[in-house]
Amino acid sequence: MPGCRKKVTMKAVWWIKRDFRIYDNQCLWEASAEADMVLPFFCWEKKVLEEGDYSSFHLQAQWDALHGLIGSLGKRGVACRVVQGDVVEQLEILYAKMPFNLLYSHQETGNLVTFKRDTAVQKWCRTHDIKWMELNPSSVMRGGDADRRRLKLRQSDYRKQKPLGIPVLCNLQKLPELIEESGPTWAELTSSFPKFHGMMPNKKLMKVNEKAAWTTMDSFFEERGIGYAGGISSPNTAFTNGSRLSSHLAWGTVSLRTIFDRLDQRREALNGSEDRAIWNRSLRAFESRLFWRDHFIQRLEAFPELEKKALNSAYADLKYEDDPAMLDAWINGKTGYPMVDACMRCLAGTGFLNFRMRAMVVSFACYGLHLSWKTIHEPLARLFHDYEPGIHLSQLQMQAGVIGFNAIRVYSPTKQFLDHDPDGKFVKKWIPELKERTNAEIAHAEKSRIGGYFSPVVDLSIRSKEMKSRVFEIRKSVRGREITKKVLAKHGSRKTVSNRKRKSEKDNQMTFLKTL
Repeated sequence: MPGCRKKVTMKAVWWIKRDFRIYDNQCLWEASAEADMVLPFFCWEKKVLEEGDYSSFHLQAQWDALHGLIGSLGKRGVACRVVQGDVVEQLEILYAKMPFNLLYSHQETGNLVTFKRDTAVQKWCRTHDIKWMELNPSSVMRGGDADRRRLKLRQSDYRKQKPLGIPVLCNLQKLPELIEESGPTWAELTSSFPKFHGMMPNKKLMKVNEKAAWTTMDSFFEERGIGYAGGISSPNTAFTNGSRLSSHLAWGTVSLRTIFDRLDQRREALNGSEDRAIWNRSLRAFESRLFWRDHFIQRLEAFPELEKKALNSAYADLKYEDDPAMLDAWINGKTGYPMVDACMRCLAGTGFLNFRMRAMVVSFACYGLHLSWKTIHEPLARLFHDYEPGIHLSQLQMQAGVIGFNAIRVYSPTKQFLDHDPDGKFVKKWIPELKERTNAEIAHAEKSRIGGYFSPVVDLSIRSKEMKSRVFEIRKSVRGREITKKVLAKHGSRKTVSNRKRKSEKDNQMTFLKTL
């Protein structure tokens, strides 16, 4: 009819980052509600895969998560575009084939490479007059610090909202021809990068996809979680009593508020249960770590340079030796300290380690081997299957003692062995050369010099005293105190709690190493 305008078809691209799920995915939900046509888009990014903190563990986790997502979308009639290269270049190619109006993506707090990448995408969107919707799946505040985040949480806590569920996708229009891309095969992808050349998928690694996330969540809340409180301290029991959801949260195969929602459901179901008190103790401990998670990620959001600089500039010139031989011995589990070596070998084999042991190996590296947190950052990140940059970097600096307002802790490998592996089960599993040795020999290996096993690379007692002295010298200085006061005001946690609870939560800050 004369005077009638033709309806403009809204085309949206959902840029998949660390949100490989269809349940409670706000990007998918809003894109399908706003646009007539939605294209899920994923790019294997050259710069990201080549970065020093990216490993085969991460490649396999993303591969599994992506193909699980592709399968779920395919069952609902939604095709995907998977490509390889630079994101901006690939968006340009896509735009030439299918001009789109909207770009949706998960708001990511990542390393400097992804930070710069997002800045480039933002510029590209402005050039093409594309509305980019970055949706936040957590309580982390874009561009904010801990204080601004606290103000926001007083108004509304995103994490406690009800999950969105799965959107209806059958009404979306069919994509234009030649838009769907299946992406590289595993062989093609790995052969593109020298560090992955010839690598085969590791069948022993924990599976990371949305289906596995729900299975893991179910088993934790229905069975395993009862032993969470107390059970996550030992590397023997943490594999079972820990939630094992940290990898799923890191790669986005389950959302944070889905877990909070399930936590609330479990509490309701426990009414009248004989095990209610035990369960509630564990659920409180688990919930506490869920809350702390965003607090640490906020630090990286507020201070993107956390990857290269100490949050507290007073410690910028703290002297380390950074001996390559020491780094090699540590990362390969050959220090001569059985508990440390077993932990590092466990990480290399499984990509997982409980929070207390993570704290111990970082403490040992920084205080015993005099390795800088910057030196161990990338090698250690590569071993974490559940690598989350914000938590990883915050915890590295905390355990190294360079934040300034947390207690300095130097973990004794001997004490950790006696407290959490007194039967030697964990150590003997990962260090077979000690299988026939007594627990007493293992506990004091650094003094007894066990044949067939590595001699201690350092005297931990002497070395840790030296490093603690350097750290305390800065901490007690006038400049150190002034800067620390400012850092605490901007990045610290200030909850109104009792003295006893405050001490408990402070301990959580120091020992929480992103394993949930």
